[in-house]
Amino acid sequence: MKKMIGIVLASSMLMGTACKKYLTEDVVSSVSYQLYTTEKGIEGALVSAYNTLRQGVTSERKLTLSDAGTDLFTLGSDGNAAFNQYLATLSSLEGKLTDFWDYHYKGISECNVIMTYLPKVPIADARKAVIEGEAKFLRALYYFDLVQQYGNIPLVLESFDKVKTDFKRAPVKDVYEAIIADLKFAFENLPATATAQGRCNKAAAAHLLSKVYLTRGSAVSPEQRNIRGTQTTDLDDAITYAGKIVNKELGTFSLVADFAKLWDINNQVNSEVIFAVQFTTTQLNNGSGNQQHLYHVPQYDAINTRILARSIEYGRPYRRVRPTPFVYDGLFGATRKYDSRFVKSFVWGYIANKAATGIVTTAGNTINVAVGDTALYFSPIIYATPAALADAVQEHKRFALFYPQNTYAPVTMNNIFPGLRKWLDPTRPTTNETNGSRDWVIFRYAETLLILAEAYGRKGEFDKAVPLINQVRERAAYKENEAKTIQYWTFEGGSYADRTKSTVVDMRITESDINTDFVDFMLDERGRELLGELSRWEDLVRCEKLKERVEKYNPDAQNIRDYHNLRPIPQTHIDRLDPRGPIEEEQNIGYY
Repeated sequence: MKKMIGIVLASSMLMGTACKKYLTEDVVSSVSYQLYTTEKGIEGALVSAYNTLRQGVTSERKLTLSDAGTDLFTLGSDGNAAFNQYLATLSSLEGKLTDFWDYHYKGISECNVIMTYLPKVPIADARKAVIEGEAKFLRALYYFDLVQQYGNIPLVLESFDKVKTDFKRAPVKDVYEAIIADLKFAFENLPATATAQGRCNKAAAAHLLSKVYLTRGSAVSPEQRNIRGTQTTDLDDAITYAGKIVNKELGTFSLVADFAKLWDINNQVNSEVIFAVQFTTTQLNNGSGNQQHLYHVPQYDAINTRILARSIEYGRPYRRVRPTPFVYDGLFGATRKYDSRFVKSFVWGYIANKAATGIVTTAGNTINVAVGDTALYFSPIIYATPAALADAVQEHKRFALFYPQNTYAPVTMNNIFPGLRKWLDPTRPTTNETNGSRDWVIFRYAETLLILAEAYGRKGEFDKAVPLINQVRERAAYKENEAKTIQYWTFEGGSYADRTKSTVVDMRITESDINTDFVDFMLDERGRELLGELSRWEDLVRCEKLKERVEKYNPDAQNIRDYHNLRPIPQTHIDRLDPRGPIEEEQNIGYY
């Protein structure tokens, strides 16, 4: 692997749409290693290490490796079939695997350069400790992504000034030890308050530490416990570090009161965000931008082009993935009557943005449509597939309802489905602009609560897990005087008189709700809360549930095999090795 020499200080800086303090940049025409012995050079290298994180969402890299082909998401009409359906083309030649591998090792290389040259920089020791803490936090984050995806990987903890090609893969347990060591240093040396929006702090390090410990401690089988190097103290350590955040030792993080407000692009800097990758509406400083707004959008503009055209509000429909039927009738099946996340996570209705006359409905009536009328509406009432279309039309089951034609089409169509709201970006200047400005929230407080709850539950301390889970679920409930959708009283069995009543009590759980099938309950709760937030594949793998739940809930991905709990090592990496070991040493089983 070649050291990334070109750490260009003129790269896009971390500038958020609501940042309180921004980093500045200088254009540098050439870079030598001597630059890294200066304050300007080392600070620029650190910014570059942050900036490389953006590459996860400047294309569909992170989406494809973390959400596609899971129990919650499957193939959209323009998606990657190899990942969504576990085809034979999911091989070491797949370009997205190479891209993911390369940008992570680029970030690691940038962090290693910082730690190599930092001792030579003439700045105060206190500032050096913070810079090293930031670099080690970022290196740990990059390695945590890699080890979950690929298993045994090269563990590179130093920089090189010459080409190096003799990398050996380190055991997973050694990678976890290195990650934990980096994060412990980061936690001890980072400030409680980040020096700028988008920088890490103690809470970010604590959150990631708790997640790493939980991941290592989630192993159940003896084989996985040995592979990960699971320790008997892992769950206690997860509780310690997550507890520091929940107990307000590291700041006053709290849940945003309304789940919908989390996705308001004007509310990106809020009480729930622990660590986010920054983007900006200034496209000169935005690189390729956050492109996640593209991938969960249905082909709404193909339903009736006379009344509904592509818009900035509804997004550009790349439709890479779509929710599995399980999301509608299983994940939210028992709670959607009371759980506002079901309504607030998706776009259920599309409003006509063009007027038209003389539209003939399926009943033979001729109608006119004005701007502002309903053009497309999905009925969020989705049960088992009806035996006959007539029954489905009558009962509005598992079918999308298109107005004004009053025709029906199955929600399971791979180009027409309720679009995920979380990534939509109304700040784009044009309807076809792919360069988005929404921040990528990697860690938020709701997940901290769920990490802490899961760690307690895995220890059998359900009495401590329940209040934490209930905090998340109570936030998801409808509050007093908050209007529910019409389906509440027309299809879900709710009373019209209760349409503005609180469902907080209905959303609460007790110990008896979780003590018999705790891991699956937590996977479901994480799915309801973190749907589409780029962590699902890793959750299923760490719980040793990937194949089981994909086979059970994703009908498009029945090719999945046991070995798919790891990705193939990119062929481009193997081809660079010299000397190269036998294929079983360099490649994961199942891919050779």
